[in-house]
Amino acid sequence: MVFCSMSTVRQLPSDIVADVVLRALRLEASICELSAVCRFWHLIVCRNLAEVLILRDNGNMVRVLRLALKHQKLDVALDLVSRPGSSEASQQALALVAQNGHSDLASRLMNCSQHPAHANSFDGRSLVLAAQNGHLEVVRMLLDAPQHPAHADCQENLALMRAAQGGHIEVVRLLLGAPEHATHADSQDGMALVRAAGRGHIEVVRLLLDAPQHAAHADCQESLALVGAAHHGHTEVVRILMCASQHAAHADCQDGRALVRAADRGHIEILRLFLDSPQYAAHADCQCCLAYVLASRGGHIEAVRTLLAAPQHADHADCRLCHVLVGAAKGGHVEIVRLVLDDRAHSGHENWFYAQALVQAADERHTEVMRTMQDSLHDPAQVKSLQGQALVIAAGADHTEAVRVFLESPQHLALDSKSLHGQPCFQQALDAARQAGHTEAVHLLQDFQDSQGIGNSSGQHVQGDQHLQGDQHVQHDQRDVSTKADASCCVTQ
Repeated sequence: MVFCSMSTVRQLPSDIVADVVLRALRLEASICELSAVCRFWHLIVCRNLAEVLILRDNGNMVRVLRLALKHQKLDVALDLVSRPGSSEASQQALALVAQNGHSDLASRLMNCSQHPAHANSFDGRSLVLAAQNGHLEVVRMLLDAPQHPAHADCQENLALMRAAQGGHIEVVRLLLGAPEHATHADSQDGMALVRAAGRGHIEVVRLLLDAPQHAAHADCQESLALVGAAHHGHTEVVRILMCASQHAAHADCQDGRALVRAADRGHIEILRLFLDSPQYAAHADCQCCLAYVLASRGGHIEAVRTLLAAPQHADHADCRLCHVLVGAAKGGHVEIVRLVLDDRAHSGHENWFYAQALVQAADERHTEVMRTMQDSLHDPAQVKSLQGQALVIAAGADHTEAVRVFLESPQHLALDSKSLHGQPCFQQALDAARQAGHTEAVHLLQDFQDSQGIGNSSGQHVQGDQHLQGDQHVQHDQRDVSTKADASCCVTQ
């Protein structure tokens, strides 16, 4: 570092001076070390900033102030706010010190003889930042400013929402009780309540619900507060919302959305609250048994047991275990798979779910799940039939990894057995992959066909890319054929 005098500093371009200031404030060193390097740095870190306040004229004042606050150089910050370079810089500095909770610096900026800052500048931005970070004294100072005070309901009550979200109950109480322009607990359809409930701030939730005027409704925004509290596992908040004296939230709101969120996260106590609610109880099989799928996919075995023990709708009772099986297989949760397999039979449409579960397990390469499912079937022919059906599903749905896994264990495939539409499973899988345009799956199946010597149902073997192109042309031609021509063709046949 080259030694320099203050006269030299005055001749430096402002951007270089700003860079030196920022470097000095970032440096984690003692004052003695700084002063040994350069007298200019010593002035920056110590008190006498009169020589370097040229920074305030080129827009760098706020940058330096931000770093001074970050590194707890309050003497530097105090000197900067005492003489702001412009009105805009003063307003920006007020927002910055309010965000950091420095009430003395905020007072100095608002009472500055030159370019004083206004508490309501930028539509109350300083108030919003102070409320968001829970700086009660700064919030009170901005609301009580003798000139240009901030409005508690500025920016559509944004300060209240931010304070509620952060759980700053005293700030919330101050904003609700402001003598003028007071904010309302039910503003923006109860958004403050929604944010407080989602973060689990129990006292803030109670304060908003019990406000003497314009109290928030527990079921505001279609009980969105309940959904958020259930999602994050805030049991006490859920209980408060459901037991509100007026406008209580219902456990079955939004077709059981809150129940589904709780099941997804494995919040057992909340699940029980919803399922056992004396009024408007949630249905465990709501949204086509989505709660079962998410709970099993996440490996929440106790949540799965809780759902299975709940009363079911008659039209869903026969497939709830199937949904659990598919979800657990995709998530690779062997214990839940075993729980389901011990309580079901493989017949009818349940075989389709079993095959779907095999596809999901194979796609994620959950080999232990696949082995557990195969071992649950004591009939080897049934194993081959269901895995062949799974191969067809995987090929048609572009689960290439699952196709590869199935072909790695050909002993579990009944390649010539008839399935679904009466075709052999392997041939149907190949046709499904071709029709869907899944090139990689087609190549895998054709390579396997060559290695195993499996016959093609048409008596011909066509290369993958050519066959895919041919299928696409055929499909295009079929769309262009008129209804009359189709009818003629059928008569001819």
